Amino acid sequence: MRIGVQFKPEDWPVLREQVVTAERLGYSRIYLVDGQLLWRDIYVYMTQVLAATERIPVASAVTNPFTRHFTVTADAHATLAELHPGRVVLGLGRGDNAVRTLGLEPVSTSNLTDVVSWLRGLMAGRAIGYNGRQIRIVWEPKQPVPIMMAATGPRNLRLAGSLADIVIIQVGANPDACGWAIDHIRSGAQAAGRSMDDIEVVVHCAIHISDNVEEARRETRWIAELVGLHAASVARMSKDHGMPEPLMRLANLELGHYDYASHLDDRVERAPYPDEVIDDVAMIGRATDRRTNPGIGEGRGHRGRSCLSQRLQPGKPHRGAADPVVQITVPAEQR
Repeated sequence: MRIGVQFKPEDWPVLREQVVTAERLGYSRIYLVDGQLLWRDIYVYMTQVLAATERIPVASAVTNPFTRHFTVTADAHATLAELHPGRVVLGLGRGDNAVRTLGLEPVSTSNLTDVVSWLRGLMAGRAIGYNGRQIRIVWEPKQPVPIMMAATGPRNLRLAGSLADIVIIQVGANPDACGWAIDHIRSGAQAAGRSMDDIEVVVHCAIHISDNVEEARRETRWIAELVGLHAASVARMSKDHGMPEPLMRLANLELGHYDYASHLDDRVERAPYPDEVIDDVAMIGRATDRRTNPGIGEGRGHRGRSCLSQRLQPGKPHRGAADPVVQITVPAEQR
């Protein structure tokens, strides 16, 4: 099992120290979130993070085709990949905070099919058909850039399975929820004639290692609210969603109004969700506890391919990219 770390692009002196530490400690990837009204610009910070580190890959996690035109997204990632070969990942979703803070709705799932195809073509230096004409990046990018798609609902999961190199699932860390998501990814991959061996699955969850389990649950409430928001949206929009019971527990939470000004901020006091809900979305407890080592997607024929994405809050020395975080013991059969 590999563990990546997600940051908000803010407070550069602190973030610089943490990304350098994350690379030294062996984290597998750095993820930077995109939100033009909430944080600093993602491409400026990706540039800085790549320059401050030497080996660790850096992903946009995730941008969208509404606030970022796909030609700009393609050129930005291709440019970064030319400067830092093999270290850039393009993350794409329908749009969450970036569009909702504008009072708008995310782009449709069907639109992503064309966007992913256009991105691949442009970043490979090819001409694509767009608005009745052929367009291309004239400097002809040559460095490959993997495309990662974020998904919660069945349609998006299947689409990601058919198109993406990496799929980041936002369903929590419960094995049943993750297995359900992986099944949909596999269905999309098979329909497109692809193999799951060609797809990396990333589980977006929170990790808090502590002898005080109650403290760990309190510090990870933000992920319950985030996944609950997405699950509730899927339940409203797709009557035949088939979400398993752990996800429905999240979908049925009384979230009230979600304030995007505090999006992904674990410094904000959250509702005291039931323990079982927190345990469904976070890896918490002591480093040797079973709850910190869930069998993600067990029995789905994809064991050992899943990665876990951990979010860390810059400026919190007791969290941060600290040594205890990497002391998680992963059973050999799950590696």
